[in-house]
Amino acid sequence: MKVIKRTHNQQEAQIIVSFLQSHDIDAELLDGAINSVLPMPGGVRIAVPDEQEAEALTLLSNAKSGG
Repeated sequence: MKVIKRTHNQQEAQIIVSFLQSHDIDAELLDGAINSVLPMPGGVRIAVPDEQEAEALTLLSNAKSGG
């Protein structure tokens, strides 16, 4: 598994994981046991299998740029 992104809270991370999963990426939260709306020190990590890293990063980049 490769960590591809860190977010400041679990809700933001869950939205990203759901987005990736809807595109058949096996994304998961590595810090999912912590349920808080407050900013997390170090962030919430999102990871994907090594072989899906490039595709996941492309999807996130395209989503950020509106593509």
